[in-house]
Amino acid sequence: MDKQRTSAGFGFIRAGKLKKAIAEFDAVISAADRRHLGDPRPRFCARDERDASKITTATGASGTSPVLIDAAVCDAHFGKGYALIDMGRGDLAEAELRRATELAPFDAHYANEYAELYKSRRDWKTSLELFLRAWDVTDKNPAGPDADLAARALRGIGYNQMMLGNLEAAENSFRQSLEFEPGNKAASIELGHIARQKAIGS
Repeated sequence: MDKQRTSAGFGFIRAGKLKKAIAEFDAVISAADRRHLGDPRPRFCARDERDASKITTATGASGTSPVLIDAAVCDAHFGKGYALIDMGRGDLAEAELRRATELAPFDAHYANEYAELYKSRRDWKTSLELFLRAWDVTDKNPAGPDADLAARALRGIGYNQMMLGNLEAAENSFRQSLEFEPGNKAASIELGHIARQKAIGS
């Protein structure tokens, strides 16, 4: 049911029916809260066995067993945040995107999107930190399933480094992104921009 409701929510986003989308996502979030009411253990979303293993390992030192919940709950927080951004309510979206990254700390897609919110606010340092987090949790295999996520994280890292004035680091990040997504136009454009800045000494 949760997965069906999140799918419906994303369908409403594509149709431009943002309030209906948020209603679907809220239903999923509320249902999860009711299911785990009174359980003090930390909650995490696990999309597959690999996620579950990473979460169990990461939380093992605390001595507390986490509660693994349906990934649809994380999708609901993310979807709600996405819809709120489309409604011009980035102030409200922040909490939803943050919650998605907290529940799914190994999901590079969520981290990338959260980083984009801060980039849109010109908060280069916070955006850089979040893109670095996204990069950190990718598998870093140019032929692997995370290649597009890794490339996007590296482009975000490069852009923020550029805006912070670190052109050498930015150039390296954009070039590295092309190892994961060869021929990406955005990376090539930014590399050209960096070359021009370096040529005029700015």
